[in-house]
Amino acid sequence: MELAAFGVAAGAFVLALIFTPLVRAAALKLNFVDKPGERKIHDREIAYGGGIAVAISVALIVFAAVPLLKEHLPRPATDDLALKTILVVAAGSFGALLLGLYDDKMKLSPYAKLAGQLVLAIGAVAGGVRITALVGDNLLMQAVTVLWIVLITNSFNLLDNMDGLCSGTVAIAAGVLAIVTIDSGQWTLALGLSALGGACFGFLRFNRAPASIFLGDAGSLFVGFLMACFTVLATYYRYREPSHLAVGIPILVLAIPLYDTLSVIVIRLREKRPIMRGDTSHFSHRLVDLGMTRRQAVMTIHLACLAIGLPATVLGQLSEPRGFLIIGQAVLVLTIVALLEHAGRTRAREMKSAAASSGPAPSVDAAHSRETAASTRPEDPA
Repeated sequence: MELAAFGVAAGAFVLALIFTPLVRAAALKLNFVDKPGERKIHDREIAYGGGIAVAISVALIVFAAVPLLKEHLPRPATDDLALKTILVVAAGSFGALLLGLYDDKMKLSPYAKLAGQLVLAIGAVAGGVRITALVGDNLLMQAVTVLWIVLITNSFNLLDNMDGLCSGTVAIAAGVLAIVTIDSGQWTLALGLSALGGACFGFLRFNRAPASIFLGDAGSLFVGFLMACFTVLATYYRYREPSHLAVGIPILVLAIPLYDTLSVIVIRLREKRPIMRGDTSHFSHRLVDLGMTRRQAVMTIHLACLAIGLPATVLGQLSEPRGFLIIGQAVLVLTIVALLEHAGRTRAREMKSAAASSGPAPSVDAAHSRETAASTRPEDPA
């Protein structure tokens, strides 16, 4: 099974390497681009449409290679997905892609985009994508599932604020969850996650700084919706297994996107700014405030994802007391990050106050400010 998952990931990786340049060329020809302007750091037109390349790569592998591979797996699949569920997820992710494409081209309001996500989430839940963790299938858990799908979809949409950040984070999260589903024998999910991770990793070749193509809202909504549905459909806890804490695996794997979203909401509320208006208060921007370059900030976030996500893969195999050690480690990593960010923001405010009271800043500070500004790519309002 491990070889099959690796083969699917490698196939999706190669397809992304092939289709991304083709989509980029078509986007430039059709003027489907992100143009320079206010709140933009790039001084040239950058192609949109990266989500199309990722979606094509995932779809070709999932609907061509996966059915063939499943016939030759070493043992029968457990908790396998029904064809209806697969089609519901495929339709919902395609709808997310179309919603994002329209937003990339026409610029939807944040509320219209949120309404579209709610419709897609409700459709997914109606089609059988539901959280039943230790409670069962009831109206309350269906509502929770809708909120979870919207939250995760939005988290990845908001995370797409620096070159390579969203695509790399999805590649890591999908790879970690693939390990979990392989261990539990959920073959369809394992292969689907492998395809998504491989496609995003291949796309990263063109999306890392300086990017030549962006995921756009089309791509971030597509991968976010898929990740949300995959985390819901996966089974983490089974009767007689050592720990109920296994249900927390998806929260740990997606801890960084969730931390970014929730911390941004807290900052905007504290500073009395509209929650739905885009700005530069994200995790990645705060790391740049510490003095990191754009690439360093993205790499730091990717390493944090691995530091929290990889230990989570064994959470279901440990007793509850030992499982709390894994959760405690994740909390400590996020606490360290928060303390560093707070120190950086305090220092930045002090330097700004000192510069305002003493006149123009020295040239070295000006150079650092230019580096900081060049290290961020503001998000679309969401």
